[in-house]
Order: sequence, then C-alpha cells, then structure tokens
Amino acid sequence: MPPIAHVGTVVVVTPGDDIQIVSGPKDSVFVSDPTPFSLRVEEVIRENDRIIGVSGGVVSGPERYQGLIVTLFVRLDDSDWTRDNHSTAQFKVARTAATLNGDQPFYHPDGSDVPYPYIIRYGRLDSRDDGEPEINTAKEAGPGS
Repeated sequence: MPPIAHVGTVVVVTPGDDIQIVSGPKDSVFVSDPTPFSLRVEEVIRENDRIIGVSGGVVSGPERYQGLIVTLFVRLDDSDWTRDNHSTAQFKVARTAATLNGDQPFYHPDGSDVPYPYIIRYGRLDSRDDGEPEINTAKEAGPGS
C-alpha cells in the first residue's frame, strides 16, 4: 500500500470540478475536463513538522499536463498522508512546484505561488495498487473528531 506522502508513489488526481487555466494576472478560463492525470511524488512538503502536501512530475494524463510539476495540498482535516492512499487535495500544475508565500494558509489557492501559466483546482487522490482497500484517516475520524 503506497501512501500519498511517500517519495516514489504514483498518485492519480481526478479533478472534481472544472479546471482553471491561469495564463496571467486576472487572465484565466475554466475548462470542463475531469480526465485524471498522475504524478510521481518527488517531494513531501511540511509546515511545523506536519505534512501539508507533496509535489512531483506528471507521469500520465492529457497533453496539457505533460512535462509539468504537480503540487498537491491537503484539503481534509485529520488527513494523514503518511497512511492515506485516498484523499482530496487542492492541486496546482505548473513548470515548477508551488512555494508557500505566507499570504494565506497553505490550503488556500492564494497561499502558494507558481509561475504563469498554471492549472489549479480541487480533486480526488488515489495511490492504491489494484485491489487494495481505501485508507482515508479523515473519513475514519468522522465528523467533529
């Protein structure tokens, strides 16, 4: 079972809504394309000794993602990507990994920076091998825990 926050894990990202392609300041379009894409985790991102995201290069998916770097940021409270193989995340796809800027919390779309152009949105993550059960600590914790 490869957890999401393990270097070398392949994570499939399925956009949960229209993706936003941002070409420049105040210049973006929304595109209806729920086609999954995959990345291979190369870096685990931490804040205050807590895992808040991962990044890595695209390994499969539509042409628009090829040759780019994906940064995923935790979106579910109580997620533990050292165990989870299924979760949700904010994603940014650009020429480089996103860097935190301190302007907003990491999970906010404006809490990190990437160069233009980039693609952003929210999506479902899955790093399970075929036939493996889903592990999602946020779901296991339940509401209000």
